[in-house]
Amino acid sequence: METTKMEHIEIELPRDIIFAMKGLRKPEEVKKKLKIALAILLFQEGSISLGKATELAEMSRVRFIDLLTEYGIAAYEYGDENFERDRQMIAEYRETIEK
Repeated sequence: METTKMEHIEIELPRDIIFAMKGLRKPEEVKKKLKIALAILLFQEGSISLGKATELAEMSRVRFIDLLTEYGIAAYEYGDENFERDRQMIAEYRETIEK
């Protein structure tokens, strides 16, 4: 299994912003919340995959998908193209089983 190389970044935030993060007092809790927020943002804009987002958020894929759902963000794209392809495949399958 490949180890992901990590970089350290530092940001400055006003104390009232930190306080507004629902009373998180420990730096680890703030770090966790910021990583989750970044994972959601980067996934939503298409910069990272679902797998990378779950890795960044340090949670299971199922939990991350649940979190996306809570925020009204689709975990998977299923557009007209996908629908039409699936409809055709179902029609072809029905033809083969009816023979």
